[in-house]
Amino acid sequence: MALAHGVCVYHVAHRSLAGWLSGTGQNMEMPAFTQGLYEARELAMDRMQTEARAAGSTAGIVAVDAREGSHGWDSHVIEFVAVGTGVAPIVDPGHEVHGEPGLVLGMRDDDDDERQDLDDA
Repeated sequence: MALAHGVCVYHVAHRSLAGWLSGTGQNMEMPAFTQGLYEARELAMDRMQTEARAAGSTAGIVAVDAREGSHGWDSHVIEFVAVGTGVAPIVDPGHEVHGEPGLVLGMRDDDDDERQDLDDA
């Protein structure tokens, strides 16, 4: 039905100076960043679903690609992008029937180095 996408750019507040100093030299989780990542992902996925529904996709979204990064923002800004294909069932009984769906593997350029390593093995 449609190529749908959702984007969220999420700012995570800096810690206070006292909070930063107390964590210096320690390997510990930063809950604000963890929660920010969860919220950014949820917002991006919700926006993608809303766009797909608006286009008439009633059977869900397939081939979803979700990515997190900062893309030039400061380290306290999280950007999450989700892209997928909204689908709907074919209800016309006269529509051409195709074979059973099969597994489709994506071939992205950013995986070429990994594939090359596998070929060399």
